[in-house]
Amino acid sequence: MIQPLKSSKVTWLVYWVDLDDPIPSPDGFFLPTLIIVCDSSGIPLAAPEVMEELDQARVENFLLKLFDSEGPPERLTICASEDWEEEAWRSFAQEQSIDIRFQRFDKQGPEELRTLARSVVLRFTRQPADAVSPSDVAAGLLRTALRVRSRTKKLSLLRKAVERDADFSPARIELADLDFHQGNWKICLAAYEDIISREYHRHSDTSTQWWTDRSSRPYLRALYGRGMTLWHQGHHLDAATQFEALLSLCPADNQGVRFYIPLLYLLAEENDEALQWFERYEARYTGDYPEPSFLFGWAFCLSLNGKENEARLKYREAVLRNIYIAPMLIEEPEPPRQIWLPNDRAEPSYAIEFIDSYAVLWDREAGTLRILREVWHEMLPHVQNLVLHRENMLDFQDQRFDPGYKEKWLKLVAEEERISNPKNL
Repeated sequence: MIQPLKSSKVTWLVYWVDLDDPIPSPDGFFLPTLIIVCDSSGIPLAAPEVMEELDQARVENFLLKLFDSEGPPERLTICASEDWEEEAWRSFAQEQSIDIRFQRFDKQGPEELRTLARSVVLRFTRQPADAVSPSDVAAGLLRTALRVRSRTKKLSLLRKAVERDADFSPARIELADLDFHQGNWKICLAAYEDIISREYHRHSDTSTQWWTDRSSRPYLRALYGRGMTLWHQGHHLDAATQFEALLSLCPADNQGVRFYIPLLYLLAEENDEALQWFERYEARYTGDYPEPSFLFGWAFCLSLNGKENEARLKYREAVLRNIYIAPMLIEEPEPPRQIWLPNDRAEPSYAIEFIDSYAVLWDREAGTLRILREVWHEMLPHVQNLVLHRENMLDFQDQRFDPGYKEKWLKLVAEEERISNPKNL
């Protein structure tokens, strides 16, 4: 075992090294990241710390232990990483009364440190990855990838999983989704289509329990991802057609595409198709809880088809699901944001995403915007009452010491549900 060496107490260097060989952990497999602290001459002060990814809190604790045994240095030179929180490092340096600096470095690390890292990792390896089936290693790497915070480490784990088992679609779909979230449309579309091709055999298996059977999810997620990518590329009709096919395959609609389909038809200026979809939805999903965006689109579609009274009723329901969308569309003052909200679909962030995706519909149809404006002004006193009640709910959340808290909170929730019910307007 490496024994701690005395420090000159001038400068310590904090290296981190990523290794490419999977090693086992209690939860599967991971690609180790090692923290190595050296003195100014490059000699390690202690055995490396082995981690799944750069964990700043653990690194700080590791350093504090070294400070206790060796005495703190005058300066820490830390190898830079996009995963570091530099402000937290500055706070650490201030608390410990040391200077701290960052420097770029060869991410592979000096060869002697990599040799040291490999020797330490071997001590952690109870069973080499080569002795386990490729699919088991890939599954273990995926479990770790879903847990880590670092995007770079997540990518490395997923790519290694696919390298170990090329047919491991659960890792492929995670990689495709990462590219989707980065806006790499061509890359993620090709990845989704590759997964669909690999998993297409499930179509002919009549026993497949879609979504319930977890092994069917990469295929369903790939279909969903392809539809979403087509949408972002502006192919609204193709995206709607993709989601229709997905829904016919999995009517339970665990991914919520039923709410996108009619709005995509509206964006594609297929108004008749959109209206027919809303009518089918009403018959097929009785008792469903529709999203605010869906209700606003429904009201829009009704107004386009001359059904103004029905459109007004649907707008009322939509406004109460999210009180921020209407004022954003008609460019009037929004309600306060510091209030209690029942779910994420009621939040201002949802409204902002709605405007980014669908506001163009109202921009090109002045008539339906007029109806919405009239409905908003009619509802404004009711909305103000709802806002006041939700402000009270937000305040009351901090009064958990109240002996009657639970009973009072349930009454507040019941009253909120009453006010937000369009039938009570």
